Amino acid sequence: MDLKESLIENQSIVLNAKAATWKEAIRLAVEPLIKSKAVTEIYYDEIIMSTEEMGAYYILCPKMAMPHARPGEYVLKDSFSFVTLSSPVMFPGDQEVDILVCLAATSNENHLGNALPQIATLFSQEEVFEKIYRVKDQNELLQLIG
Repeated sequence: MDLKESLIENQSIVLNAKAATWKEAIRLAVEPLIKSKAVTEIYYDEIIMSTEEMGAYYILCPKMAMPHARPGEYVLKDSFSFVTLSSPVMFPGDQEVDILVCLAATSNENHLGNALPQIATLFSQEEVFEKIYRVKDQNELLQLIG
């Protein structure tokens, strides 16, 4: 599962979206994957349920979250979405987030072995947040991803 290819294939980039709550932000991140038939509607419910049980375990660094749930029948294909918010929302644990990279993985191997390293590589780049905030359209974001 390649981040850039998945974003193109699923048409799953949303820039400068508005959300009032963390649940709305997650909805924005899951919706393109539902539309592209990468996941079913249940995937959103699974992320909300696991967040309510375990907290926002998927906040990988300040301002950035990778919402996801365990692999299950609600994940139809490995995929990503990428969402930027026009203003941050507060997630459980009083953590502000304005960039969400939603992950849907069909197996733990794809989750840990393939998806996480790609996200870690992207977000370990110097000044990546400033670059993402300056992106004006989907093509600019795809170029930034590489």
